Amino acid sequence: MSEHFSYSKTYVLNRDIYSETYDQSVTLVEPQQAYAKAIVIAVVGLFLLYFTSVSGYVAWFVIALAGLEALGVRFQKAWWLARQMISKAANSELTLTINGEGIIIKSHYVDSKMAWDDIQQLKKTELGWLVYVGGKKSYLSDKSLDESAQQFLREKAESIAL
Repeated sequence: MSEHFSYSKTYVLNRDIYSETYDQSVTLVEPQQAYAKAIVIAVVGLFLLYFTSVSGYVAWFVIALAGLEALGVRFQKAWWLARQMISKAANSELTLTINGEGIIIKSHYVDSKMAWDDIQQLKKTELGWLVYVGGKKSYLSDKSLDESAQQFLREKAESIAL
């Protein structure tokens, strides 16, 4: 496909888009590793409670922080979705443009351009594409791409991988 390819699509950033973005872009870790921080904080809190002369209020506060951290791990997706849905960008229109220059995302709140030269990796997921630029990753859903755009991204992914 030539460098003269151009594709543009406008869609609304709704809960379904955010949920798919989270599911496809999150890096899953083992439960033991995910809860390790909460366990360490709880152990420190118990140590403060039973083996030091620190006030019981401080020790229980540290133990409560461990519980809060564990809840944060348990409800990570729900918390992330809630933060996205209360953001200014939620339920606003976004225009995605893919062309020979790169990937351009524009909305009332976002104006982003990822040039092909700046993209380190373009990786296919089950439902879309992960775009790695400067240590950050973005997600493009296949729902917002037609077959020609997906084929163009496949070709670009192969050329970036070389």
